Amino acid sequence: MKNASSIRKKGLATVLSGFLLLSVPVTGFAHDGGAADSSSVKSEFVGPAFEKSTHALSQVTFTIIHDTHFHGNFGNPKEPNNIANYFGIANKIKAEKPNSLFIGNGDDLGTSVISSTFQGQPIVDAFNAGKLDVDTFGNHDFDMGPDQLSKLVKASEFPWVSANAVDKRTGDVFAGESGAKRFIIKEVNGVKIGITGLINEEAPQITSMGPNAIVLNPVEAMKKIVPEMKAAGAQFIIVSSHLASPDARIVAEKVDGIDLIVGDHAAFAFDSPEKIHNTLLWFIGDEFTYLGEMNFNFQNGKVADFNYHRYALKTDVAKEGYQPDPNVKAVMDGYNSKLSKELEVQIGSTQTELDVMKSSQRKAETAIGNLVADAMKDYTKADVALINGGGIRAERIFPAGPLTKKDILDAMPFTNYVEKLDITGDQLYQALENGVSQIESGAGRFPQVSGIQFVYNPKLTPGARVLDVKVNGQALDRKAHYSISVVDFVAEGGDGYDVFKGSKILLDKNAGPVLSKVVGDYIQQKGTIAPKVEGRIQVSGDAPTNLYSDLNGQSFEAVLAEMDLQNKGILGSADGGKQFQPEKEMLVGEFTQVLRKALNLKPSDLQEADKLDANAKLTREQMTMLLSKALKVINKQPTVNSEALKSLDAFADKEALNNNAKSDWVVVAYTGLIRGKADSKGRAYLSPADIVTRVQAAIVIERLLQLK
Repeated sequence: MKNASSIRKKGLATVLSGFLLLSVPVTGFAHDGGAADSSSVKSEFVGPAFEKSTHALSQVTFTIIHDTHFHGNFGNPKEPNNIANYFGIANKIKAEKPNSLFIGNGDDLGTSVISSTFQGQPIVDAFNAGKLDVDTFGNHDFDMGPDQLSKLVKASEFPWVSANAVDKRTGDVFAGESGAKRFIIKEVNGVKIGITGLINEEAPQITSMGPNAIVLNPVEAMKKIVPEMKAAGAQFIIVSSHLASPDARIVAEKVDGIDLIVGDHAAFAFDSPEKIHNTLLWFIGDEFTYLGEMNFNFQNGKVADFNYHRYALKTDVAKEGYQPDPNVKAVMDGYNSKLSKELEVQIGSTQTELDVMKSSQRKAETAIGNLVADAMKDYTKADVALINGGGIRAERIFPAGPLTKKDILDAMPFTNYVEKLDITGDQLYQALENGVSQIESGAGRFPQVSGIQFVYNPKLTPGARVLDVKVNGQALDRKAHYSISVVDFVAEGGDGYDVFKGSKILLDKNAGPVLSKVVGDYIQQKGTIAPKVEGRIQVSGDAPTNLYSDLNGQSFEAVLAEMDLQNKGILGSADGGKQFQPEKEMLVGEFTQVLRKALNLKPSDLQEADKLDANAKLTREQMTMLLSKALKVINKQPTVNSEALKSLDAFADKEALNNNAKSDWVVVAYTGLIRGKADSKGRAYLSPADIVTRVQAAIVIERLLQLK
């Protein structure tokens, strides 16, 4: 078994990769963006028998060199790990084996200080000089926006390919008008090699793809394009992959006809390739640590044999006679010289130390986060400002003292533009809930804020964590309107901030400046700054049971449901006072009103309720019918098929159900809205005639909101 090392951690997919053994449980793609059913992908490492040094080929038909994933960096020119040395090894292989292709895998153009300063052009110039053969899109290639990426595609002397990055206006590949292709076919030593690419499916949520660039499901995209590639003559099909390696393995498992997948969004580095069905996969990390070489003996329309070798720049560059690629080195040195002059200008100074570590911005209020948010609020004259913590990163701590342009670009490397929106207090509340919803995983959505003070409890359920919000010292009015300064990435729903999409724009990104300029100008104007942590974001360990005096003894789910529905104005105290009265029986009319309010339904949307006595006590069967009809209205009602019918098998009284109502029971049981009542022997019952209490109704409505 070969070892795998993580070059850079990149979220859940990276964690999943770390557990990879010979049997890999992974989560499949779903068309709605969620997870599909799990499958067990069998991946067999090819092992040391194929190591190049011990396994010579009778002939080498063609060679594949991979991959890039440079994040807009040139690397350190004084150390082995830099772009000139990377291309030096690649082009040394090409000189020895002219039947070679060098394949990139995206995330090359952004985002670094040098790529932000020169808008991604340095990497394109280096790739042109080094004669890269093909590249694909990664999420960071969109960090400067789709228009700039399209310009860079046009400036490239090599093709860009993608099977699933699409312009929804044309249905064709993104940047097709600039020369990008869905796939290309290169004839190498008599073999027609087809090459396409895949971008990670969550890219629209984590970068700036704009309103027209969309990402197709990778499995479905490959199932469509492989036959097209074969029809065009491809004999050997390669996927330049910017998927996380667990997701690439799913593609190999579910799509026939792919011969080789290289590249990994999650940046895991494996010593050797692996094989799933008839597909080889090899993941070698990112940036400049490793470069992969695979040699193929291709005979009679198929691979007869292959070997491979992984180069480590730290050791291979030190070997006698090695030389960096001179053309790429000239590009690197030229841009580095320009950058030094451009960025070493002092713009101000700080009296306090600034922690600009990426991890710090994702878990708590920081001084640099307050500075950035204050600069945004000041520039736009907004009521409040919010910046996603993932947009601030430098992996170092700025000491008290001078600040240069380079420091600011280092801290804010993304080309994000400042916008100003008109939002409601409820939108702001929901945005803060989103911001603290994934704090456990260190997600970039954690909010750094200005003009906002809020308290949250990370032990509570995501979506019901925010306990108190003030805007400039006054209690948040969820019905009032506020102006907010955000970056375009957040305004367009990035990092889960969907609540801002469609808001009235008071200053759009075409008029707003880039974030790093806003912050740089703010510092330059003040001359000396002293930002500090002020208590804008506070963490509470208290459960919110004290908001109602009669919640003691309720389950944790019940307390969360009751408090969340109160905060959202859906279901409050039974008497308008301090008691929720959880055991009070629910009336039909009361539940109907709550249901309509929770789903924003019109009276005509739930006509079935009008046939019931509004003043009668609500039974579980009546609640089930109303929930089922409501699911249909919001297009969340599942099909009642054989699989759904099995959801009733666990209930001892399923045979006693009214046949006319059975489909409704299937729907609510299958979606998990109603989970039955258990007796002392652990048997579950649906109990259709039982009267529903307020706490039971609150739990069901909260589950419905989560489902929605």
